[in-house]
Amino acid sequence: MLLVYPCLVFFWLVSLGPELALSNFHKQIQIALTMVFGSFIAGGTALGGGAVAFPVMTKVLAIEPATAKVFSLGIQSFGMVAATLTILFFKIRFYHRVVFNALTGAIPGVIVSLLWLGDLLPRLAVKSLFSVLLVLFAITLIKQLRVGIQSHIHECSTDYRAIPLVGFIGGLASGLVGSGADIFIFAYLVLILKKDIKVATATSVIIMAVTSVVGTFTNIALLHTLTPDIQLMVHAAIPVVIIGAPLGALVCAKLPERGVVNMLLTLIALETGFTTYECVRLYL
Repeated sequence: MLLVYPCLVFFWLVSLGPELALSNFHKQIQIALTMVFGSFIAGGTALGGGAVAFPVMTKVLAIEPATAKVFSLGIQSFGMVAATLTILFFKIRFYHRVVFNALTGAIPGVIVSLLWLGDLLPRLAVKSLFSVLLVLFAITLIKQLRVGIQSHIHECSTDYRAIPLVGFIGGLASGLVGSGADIFIFAYLVLILKKDIKVATATSVIIMAVTSVVGTFTNIALLHTLTPDIQLMVHAAIPVVIIGAPLGALVCAKLPERGVVNMLLTLIALETGFTTYECVRLYL
């Protein structure tokens, strides 16, 4: 497993040539630094790297939501896949059946969203949708803080019939904002099925990894939206995420959950605050 990372770094250097790769990394340093935190969050929590990349790119770096979405799916295809390999290699628990059932919905959902829904919503509506997803995630976390995280030791439901539908809705969201399948599945597992929060987190990471790969393939093969500029942005962030996401998966699997939850709630509060401010400024 450890040999994979030097091989990926070597591939990263030779794919553009060492000089151009390093020059591009320096040019895109803001994106790379954003993904230092984003990849850690992606690997260790039920929020994909897009949960950091999308708001930072659209609100701080003034990048269009459509570009941020394509980038988010593209970079998650590397970071969250690396986190998934870490989960499998270190035998971190996840719900195998949920992964399969969720992907039967998330895969067609992200394809449908990218092909037919992406151009229907205005820019601010897409950003607001992302904030709504984060609020849904925050409600899940707050409820966990109130009832006590350890309450999930006794898992009480194995009814997975709604999982494909939840996955499909999450896939639709992923196609619009670059994240969502992980958030919806995590919220459903924790709030409805009363599953273990750490196992649900690992499960959501794997689901979002596959969803991101399918979404990126759709962007490349059918929509041709992975432009040379976005490719360079993704390339600059690859060495960051292939280390940060697996590290997040390992660290957050060991850390006390309350600290991770508080960190995520702070991030969500900042993001939704920026979106609310933008909406108020637009309509006043």
